[in-house]
Amino acid sequence: MKVIEPAPDHGWFDAADLGAEALMVPVAPFQGAVDEEPEVGLGTGPPGLCSASREYEREVIAERIRDKVAAAKRRGKYCGGVPILGYDVDRENKKLLVNPDEAKTVQYIFRRFIQIGSAKKLGQELNEQGYRTKAWTTKKGKVREGSEWNTAHIYRLLNNRIYIGEIAHKDRSYPGEQDGIIDRVTWDKVKAILADNKPVKISMARTKMVAPLKGVIRCGHCRCSMGPTYTRKNGRHYTYYICEKDSKRTVSRCPLKRIPAGDIEQAVVEQLSAVFRTPTLVAKTYFAARDIEQAERERLFKQKTQLEKELSQAREQAIELMKPGNDQPGKAEMPTTVNRQAVELSKQLTHVSERCKAYQGNSITELDVSEAFQNVEGFWEDLFPIERNRLIRLLVDRVEIRETGIDMELRTNGLTTLIAELAGLACEVTERRASR
Repeated sequence: MKVIEPAPDHGWFDAADLGAEALMVPVAPFQGAVDEEPEVGLGTGPPGLCSASREYEREVIAERIRDKVAAAKRRGKYCGGVPILGYDVDRENKKLLVNPDEAKTVQYIFRRFIQIGSAKKLGQELNEQGYRTKAWTTKKGKVREGSEWNTAHIYRLLNNRIYIGEIAHKDRSYPGEQDGIIDRVTWDKVKAILADNKPVKISMARTKMVAPLKGVIRCGHCRCSMGPTYTRKNGRHYTYYICEKDSKRTVSRCPLKRIPAGDIEQAVVEQLSAVFRTPTLVAKTYFAARDIEQAERERLFKQKTQLEKELSQAREQAIELMKPGNDQPGKAEMPTTVNRQAVELSKQLTHVSERCKAYQGNSITELDVSEAFQNVEGFWEDLFPIERNRLIRLLVDRVEIRETGIDMELRTNGLTTLIAELAGLACEVTERRASR
């Protein structure tokens, strides 16, 4: 029996002698805590804690699944997905079995691509000859019919390492359990042609800047998005919006397959003119622009005062260094350093003074905002490409192009953000025009 130390006023005692009273805890503090959270049911934890716990559990499960898939692929196992042309799926053993008839089609596609080197022409030939993509049946018995070939189908087939008996996982490949359909020599020839045909990518930043309708414009005929494309002719740069679904077809069927970017952007700007001319929008934009201008003016004058003070100190320091009897360490190099600082400060002061003068003589008025919005085309031309992109994103939800015209849907939310953006742009445009 375990004995504990005696209390100061007691003798030796047994732990069992403490009885149930020593183990009881007052309920009142906990009852109060529960009463403070009436929305939390008994037996449940705080919502934040439960949510974090569920999120953690999901992440753990997802990580385990990813690890299992990676381990299976390292062993060359087939891990499911949409069946590919040339193979049938053995669902019981989870293996790919070569389909002899489809395998001949796959071999023909590889050989023919080596001969012509064009995915679009190859897809056109396959469709003319009656070939179709893989037809298969789901586990639930639903039949998925094959469809016409397009360039995406061709490239996906030509880059699939399953055809050479391998299983790919991320950037690595492993020997697979399935039999290969294509030999290594044919595979290498196709990869060499694909590498030569690979187009030069244009950076995303540039794409966003020169194509303000990207992600907004849609083809009403094919019910898909339209993306920007670029070309050069006689030293000039031309931008177009193309139907993305039609660009993948081997034979074009879209009447709107390519439209000049300048024409459609001009049409959108004309449609937005009515929005810009709304009196309420003009007034709110003016007041916001006035506040922005006042804040910028105060910031510039404060910066000008600070630069004048620093320049004066630099000049005083230079004069002090030139006095005879000044024997500071490193005196020989200090005048050069101080002089360089003074020159830099003088340049900054000149620039800030010019901006202060521009703000003093060209304060924005409600008439300026109204005239700018009356001539939306001129206002649009004064904007930088990235500013046009931001403005379109704030105003336009969707632009659908049809053979008969344009359908445009505007955003109804975010008016405060729009006014702030327009006010800032109005100030920028006013300053640019004043500096010309």
